[in-house]
Amino acid sequence: MPRVAYFDCPSGVSGDMILGALLDVGLEGERLREALAGLPISGYELRWERVRKGPLAATQVTVTVTRRQPERHLAEVEAVLEAA
Repeated sequence: MPRVAYFDCPSGVSGDMILGALLDVGLEGERLREALAGLPISGYELRWERVRKGPLAATQVTVTVTRRQPERHLAEVEAVLEAA
């Protein structure tokens, strides 16, 4: 049975929710870490765990900032991603 990540954008979505959905549909956590390690950013920790909220189960991703981060505007974020 295929797995699907459904994004209900009218009610919003955040980066940690997207990462959790990707892990739920089969992305391996270590592959995620490797991909993020290829970006020129540091000063964060990433962890995930399976959680239940009532009848729903999901993967909750937590990103903890361990070092002050510079303010980045969209153009800077796009440049970082394009360079990776």
